[in-house]
Amino acid sequence: MKRNKAMTFAGKGEAWKATYVVTHQDKVNAQHTIFQDELGGKLKLQYLGEEPLNYGKVDYRLEDMTDRFVEGEIVMGTDEARMKETKGNMDYEQLLDMMNPNKDLTIKIGWNGCSEQFTLGLPKRIRFGKSKH
Repeated sequence: MKRNKAMTFAGKGEAWKATYVVTHQDKVNAQHTIFQDELGGKLKLQYLGEEPLNYGKVDYRLEDMTDRFVEGEIVMGTDEARMKETKGNMDYEQLLDMMNPNKDLTIKIGWNGCSEQFTLGLPKRIRFGKSKH
């Protein structure tokens, strides 16, 4: 049996929009009742500028509240702009902790001599319509 839980952090600056999805998966072995955690995150960056980014590289650094981070670079102009040289260690368990109220992440992006920094957070609480009696 597998159980998945995902949290999506989102944010937007003047030139960039970012989402970071952290997924937690419990693998339950019914025979031995062993829980194995697989923790990880997936970053998606979207450039909002009018001129397309067809060349150069984009450097990024994503930090959590404990100053742990993931950083790397994206080489533009390739068929698949992939993240290169990703390093760091995010505190995924703290991000997935439902009792932790301060989950905001900070992303710093640098490209073509420009830079931007903004916060990624969880969506605001979902409100349900009032029930009519």
